[in-house]
Amino acid sequence: MSVLDIPLRKALQLFYASPKVRRKILKEDIRLDLQKESGSSRSQGGDFYQPFWSDVKIHMSGQGDISELTEQRIKANKGCARLYPLLKGGILDLINKKLRWSNEPLEILPQSAHGVLEFEDLGGVIRIKDALYARVRGEYTRVVYPYFSEDPALPEEGGRLGLWAMQMALKSFNPDDMRLIDPLRKRFFSPQVSPLQGDEEVVFRKHYGTLIDDRERMSHE
Repeated sequence: MSVLDIPLRKALQLFYASPKVRRKILKEDIRLDLQKESGSSRSQGGDFYQPFWSDVKIHMSGQGDISELTEQRIKANKGCARLYPLLKGGILDLINKKLRWSNEPLEILPQSAHGVLEFEDLGGVIRIKDALYARVRGEYTRVVYPYFSEDPALPEEGGRLGLWAMQMALKSFNPDDMRLIDPLRKRFFSPQVSPLQGDEEVVFRKHYGTLIDDRERMSHE
């Protein structure tokens, strides 16, 4: 991850993280950049949350059970033992009580829900990758993107900023179908539940510009 080319979920985490957490993440980002410049790989390994998100898709398409899949992940990697069960509980709560997909035929569509949001004046790119794209009962579709960060919880403003970014980056999808979920808090954001107020671009730019400035300043410390 570099703040100049960053996943939406990571950008949202950094927007609202405490100064201590934000500084720690940015310092690691700088360290990895220096490592890359020295000829080493910048990679930190695979995305910790990607296997879980893959299992969510399997569960929601009816091809597996998230509880069993989570147990298998934990057996294979003990590092998942604390967070994966919490994420599983949040996902099941969202599906059964809030997204209202329980007992409804769900088809995970093959079209990729990927997109980028470029800020040329800031020199940065926000990426949305691997959002779940599904059709329910053959009648309506949903584009679901997860916010997985344990700290901080995503505030209402952050939910609206995330929805706005999704709508801007995923132009080929219906903006009303966008859903941003925070499984650890069992919360979701939608244009209907958290309607945009019209200032999302200004606020997003302010947060992102400050993040880039902080990272640049810290690189010279």
